[in-house]
Amino acid sequence: MKRLMTIAALALGQAACVANQGDAPFRFLDARALTFEAGVGCVPSDELVIGSGSLDLSGGSPNYLLAMSVETNNSSQPITINQEQFSGPGLSDITVNEFVYSYEFVPSAGGAAANLIDTQEESTAVYRVLRPGTNADQSYVFMNAFGPKGAVALTGKNGTVFTTIKARGRLSSGQVVESNKFTFPIRVYSSGASYSCAGTQVPAGTCVVGQDVAVITDDDSCVDAT
Repeated sequence: MKRLMTIAALALGQAACVANQGDAPFRFLDARALTFEAGVGCVPSDELVIGSGSLDLSGGSPNYLLAMSVETNNSSQPITINQEQFSGPGLSDITVNEFVYSYEFVPSAGGAAANLIDTQEESTAVYRVLRPGTNADQSYVFMNAFGPKGAVALTGKNGTVFTTIKARGRLSSGQVVESNKFTFPIRVYSSGASYSCAGTQVPAGTCVVGQDVAVITDDDSCVDAT
């Protein structure tokens, strides 16, 4: 079993928080560090995890990409036919169909924390199937850190957003289930920097332009996207 190592993505005082909820049928644990590999795409680390992030809105993206390690707490149910027991693949699958978001925004200039959007929560539809016995060392789920309303509300913001996410889904039986909640802090700001690269190139090591990356200063900071 690999042991995930924690690194500081940025010099933030806050760190990600994962609710215990050990009885949840599926759980999100650490956020994996991401890199972009030419010809491959966005690759989550097998060993490095991050506790916070940043998003320079000058990069053009209104969202932050997470790769959350995930594990399931359910087991396959056997099928018995004519008193003979068979394995039961699929009977305890969890089909994830919704991410539910809530946000707290803390301005850099000081002041009270406030809800980022005009509702307590928002949700977005997704599709992902998790098999029984999914291991967090070997499995992850890509997700945006902000739903549609949250992404729009980032415009002009300078501060830290604590985004809290949980997932809902169904067992093969139809029973509705929920994951644990986790909270991930992201510093949002607009530096006014240019992140443009020539042709089909992209900023080196970056899955999302403006996410956890230094300002582009020369051609050596860009790599081919294909």
